[in-house]
Amino acid sequence: MGDLDEIRKVYEMLDENGDGVVSVGEVCGFMKKLGISMSEDDVKSLVVKKAVEEDCCSLRFEEFVELYRSILNKHEDGEEKDESKDLMEAFRVFDENKDGYISCNELQKVLFTMGLIPQGQDAQNCQKMISRFDSDGNGVLDFSEFKKMMSSKKPSP
Repeated sequence: MGDLDEIRKVYEMLDENGDGVVSVGEVCGFMKKLGISMSEDDVKSLVVKKAVEEDCCSLRFEEFVELYRSILNKHEDGEEKDESKDLMEAFRVFDENKDGYISCNELQKVLFTMGLIPQGQDAQNCQKMISRFDSDGNGVLDFSEFKKMMSSKKPSP
């Protein structure tokens, strides 16, 4: 249901100014970096639902954990958007040159942009991630291979 260390990494990545809270603006900025368009009002409605202080538009870590887990639960229960549509959006973020494949270079760029520096710094790590799910052995991931990677329980180093 979401490992706390993993959630903390996401939280710290979102808290760009390091003030110990995640604001609506920081969430919007992060989504934009990923190529996902969400209006500030949509993000604000999610944040306000979980914020302890009624007029607060930012989340402390504990509140963020609740939000993260509730989104994860909804997604796992199938109550959210169609999973294939979400995965296709994510695939498009990684497939920078829009050729229908995710290369080691593209994976590395996105991981680095997302702040996942250790994974994004080393091309060998990215190649290992790809080769673990590259069923046809062509060195890149197509959409079906990407789906398998995303549904995997533990990411490959």
